Amino acid sequence: MFYNKSSIKIVFAAGLVALLAGCSSSGSQQEYANKKNEVTVPKKWQSTKAFANGDFTDQLLQLVNHESVTKLVHEALAANYDLRSTATRLKQSRLLEHQAEIKSEPSLTTSYQASRAKQGSITNSQTLSVNMSWELDVWGRLADASDAASATSKASELDYLYARNSLTARVIQAWLDINYRAQIIAVEEQWVTSLVHTEEIILEQVLDGEKEQADLDAAKASTEKVRATLISRKQSQAIAIRNLNVLRGQSEDEHSEITFEPISVSTPPIAVLGDVIGSRPDLIAAYQRIIAADKNTSVAYKELLPKFTLTASASRTGKTMNQLLDSSSAWNLIGGITAPIFNRDTLKNSAKISELDAKLAYLNYQKRLLNALTEVENAFDKEVSLKSQEYHLSKAYQHSFASMRNYQHLYQDGASGVLTLLVAKQSTFQTKIQLLETEQARFSNRITLGLALGMGV
Repeated sequence: MFYNKSSIKIVFAAGLVALLAGCSSSGSQQEYANKKNEVTVPKKWQSTKAFANGDFTDQLLQLVNHESVTKLVHEALAANYDLRSTATRLKQSRLLEHQAEIKSEPSLTTSYQASRAKQGSITNSQTLSVNMSWELDVWGRLADASDAASATSKASELDYLYARNSLTARVIQAWLDINYRAQIIAVEEQWVTSLVHTEEIILEQVLDGEKEQADLDAAKASTEKVRATLISRKQSQAIAIRNLNVLRGQSEDEHSEITFEPISVSTPPIAVLGDVIGSRPDLIAAYQRIIAADKNTSVAYKELLPKFTLTASASRTGKTMNQLLDSSSAWNLIGGITAPIFNRDTLKNSAKISELDAKLAYLNYQKRLLNALTEVENAFDKEVSLKSQEYHLSKAYQHSFASMRNYQHLYQDGASGVLTLLVAKQSTFQTKIQLLETEQARFSNRITLGLALGMGV
C-alpha cells in the first residue's frame, strides 16, 4: 500500500514538473515573419528614365492589345493542365483550412445500441446516447493551427494567381515567337527567290559565254544553303506551334493565329517606386508561408503544454423502444488535464524542427526577393540594349539593301564578281533576319519585365 501511494505521488510530481516546464518553454520561439529583410529593396530604379511609360496598367494583355493573343490566353487559362492542377491544389488547401478551423469546436456524436442476451432468460436492451467532447484552447494552440492553415491557403491562392500570370506571359511570348519566325521564314523564302533569279541571270550569261561555270556553281551553293536553313526553321516553327498547343491543352498541329500585321508591345509602366515588387503574387505567397511556418512552430511548442478537455454524455436505456423514450436520462460531465511526460524530448525536437522550417521559409523569401529585384534590373538593362541594337540594325539593313542593289548593277555590267554579289545578298537578308529577331527579343523582354513587376491578367 505504501508503494502505491509513493508511486502516485511521484507521478503527480512529475506531472506538475511537466506542467511548469511546458509553461516556461513556450515563449522561446523566434517569429521570422516580423524579422527585417536582409535584401535591400531600392526605392527607385536607376535605368528607367529613357523608356518610361506613364500609362499605368496591371494587365499583361493590354501590353499587346491583340485579339488573337487574348483568344489564345483565354483558351490556355481554361484548359492548361498545369494550371488546372494548381487550381485543384488550391481547393485542397481551402478544405484543409476549414478542417483546421472546426477543430476548435466541440464534437458531438450520437449512438444507438441494441442487444439481446440469454442468461437463464432472454433479455433485451436498447441504449441511446449523446456524447460531447471539447478541448479548451487555453494556450491558443488550436487557433495557431487554424492561422497556419489559413496562411497556407492564402499562399496556395497566390500560387494559383502567379501561375495564371506566368502562363499568360508564356502564351504571349510563344505567340510572338511563332509570328516573328513566320516573318523570318517569309524573308528566307524571298532570299531563295532572289538567289534563284540570280542563278537564272548567271545561267544565261554562261550560255552566252560571258560568265564562267564557277559563278553558277557558287550561286547554286548559296541557294542550297539557304534552303537547308529554311527547312530547319520550318521544323522549329512546327515544334513551337505544338508547344503552344500544349499550353492551350490541345493536341492540334495547326495554329491559325499567325499574323503578318505590324506587332507592337507597349513598355510596362516601370517609372514607379521599388516597392512595387511587393505586389508580386509569388513573393506574397512566400511571405504567407513564413507566417504559416511561424504558427506551426507555435503549435509545436504548445504541444508541450497541458491540454484541458471537457467531455459529457447523456444516455437512456430500456428494454423496448417505448421504455427507451420514457426512461430517465443518465448523464456525466468530466473535465481532464493531460500533459506530456516521457515524450517531452520528442516534442521539443519537433518544435525545433518546426522552427528551422520557419527559418527556411524566411530564407526562401529573401532569395525570391533578391531574384525578383535581379529580374527587373536585368530586364531594364536588356530593354535599353535591345532598343539600341534595333536602331543600329535598322541602319545596317538600309545600307545593306542599297549595297545589294549597287552590286547587282555592277555584276550585270561585268564590273564586279558573283561572290561579291552573293555576299551582298547574304548581308542584306541576314541583317533583316537579325532585325526581326531583335525586335521579337525586345517585345518578349517587355512581357518578362511586366511579369517581374507583378503585372497579371
